[in-house]
Order: sequence, then structure tokens, then C-alpha cells
Amino acid sequence: MKPSPSFRHRLEAISLRFLLGLVSMFPVKACSDFGGFLGRIIGPRLGITRKADLNLRLAMPELSLSERKKIIRDMWDNLGRVIFEYPHLKEIVQIDKGYITVEGIDKFEAANVKDKALIFVGAHIGNWEVLPMTAALRGYPQTIIVRQPNNPLVADIIDKLRTSTGNISASKGVEGARASLKAIRNGSAVGILADQKMNDGIKAPFFDIPAMTPAAPALLGSKKNVAVFPIQCKRTGPASFHLICHPAVKFPNTTNREQAGIEGMTELNKIIEGW
Repeated sequence: MKPSPSFRHRLEAISLRFLLGLVSMFPVKACSDFGGFLGRIIGPRLGITRKADLNLRLAMPELSLSERKKIIRDMWDNLGRVIFEYPHLKEIVQIDKGYITVEGIDKFEAANVKDKALIFVGAHIGNWEVLPMTAALRGYPQTIIVRQPNNPLVADIIDKLRTSTGNISASKGVEGARASLKAIRNGSAVGILADQKMNDGIKAPFFDIPAMTPAAPALLGSKKNVAVFPIQCKRTGPASFHLICHPAVKFPNTTNREQAGIEGMTELNKIIEGW
């Protein structure tokens, strides 16, 4: 039996519902712009920005201070937009609305995916929520592996938004692993963001720095009946995105699971670094 939500959890959920309801009353592009404005104003003043700057210095030591500041400012702009786009997600991904353009559908045909299970690999770039939602509306519903908020009431609210086009979600970790295997056995699709930290994952280089990385894309992708496609999301404007389907990744054919995981995720991380 689940414990009753705390007062704080209830208050956070009520506040979120109010914010989403308020934001949903305004045009989607105006909401995106306002979110970006707030992100640029508030984000750089938060303490976590120091960690972002440290990570940039480690990953890209060649960047100047002004270049790092611009990247961090753009990061907060994008995150603010993502937050304020949440109540409009279902509208944004509709095929006839024109917010989304897609490139590389022919990659599916080249990989002969008709009889294969699919794994779509994205990253926290652009608006990562539109990736699985767009795919679902184009005939590829999937099990998406997510990191749920600590507040279960907030998690339920966000989950209803991100699964509104027919996907199902599973928390990363044991639940996500089981859900992924079930989807693969059923010949369906799995969506995962490869740049999220996985404490129970594997160490693979990301910008030449060892990072705890989800192993599932590589381990499952090494099976013959599975095709793994990196999907890139590029923001082209307020609530507007260009999705690029990259060619299916070929993973090493080995019985050594650890080697397969490290080599496979190293290859995927290199692709994401180029985005």
C-alpha cells in the first residue's frame, strides 16, 4: 500500500496544476517565448549554474568564459521553453500543425525494420518530450524510460501529458529494464534518453569523461531482432523542432555483455556529442 501524499507533495501538485492551467490559456509560441525569457533571467543566478560551468570546463576546456556563459544562457533559455511548452505538447506534435518537421524516415526503410523491435535513443536537447510523442502519432508507439519526479502527484501530472499520444512510461532502473525487455519481446519500440545518469548503468566515455550511462540501448541493440536509431531534436524556433533520424547503429557482435555495453554506448555517446 502506497503512503498517503504529504502536505508538501499536495501543495506542489496544486501549484503545478494551476501553472499548467494558466499557461495552457495562452498561445503556444507566446508561452515558449515567455518560458525562455524566465529561463534566461532566473537560471544563470541559480547555484546549479556553477556545476554547469564546471562540466563545460571539463568537457570543452578550449571554450572561453564568454562562450561558456552563452552556452549556459542558451541552456536555461531552452529549459524554460520546455517547461512552458508542457501543457501544449499534444498540440505541438500534431502532424497538421506544422511545429514539427522530420528528416530521415528513409533510414527505417534502409534498416528493414518491419520485423524488428525498435529502440529510439535521444538526448536532453531541444524538447526531448516531443520525440516519443511525435513517433507515436506516426505509427511508432513506445515504452519510454523516464526519471520520475520525487513527488508522485507531480509525476502523475507530467506522465499524463507525455503519454497523451499513446505511449506508456516506466521509471528508469529495474522497472524500466523489465518494461524494455517486455517491449522488445513483443516486437514494439522503446524510447530512452542516453545522456541521463544511471547509477546502475555502465561507465562509458562522454566527451572523454567516464560517465554512468544506461547500458540498455547497446545490450538490447546487439540482438539480431532489434534496431537502434539515434533521433536528434533541433529547436528551430518557439515550440518548433526539426527531428533527424540517424542511421541505425551497428553494435559489436560479442557474447561479453560488459564489452558490448561499453563499446556500444561509447559509439552512441560519440553520435550525441556531435549534436
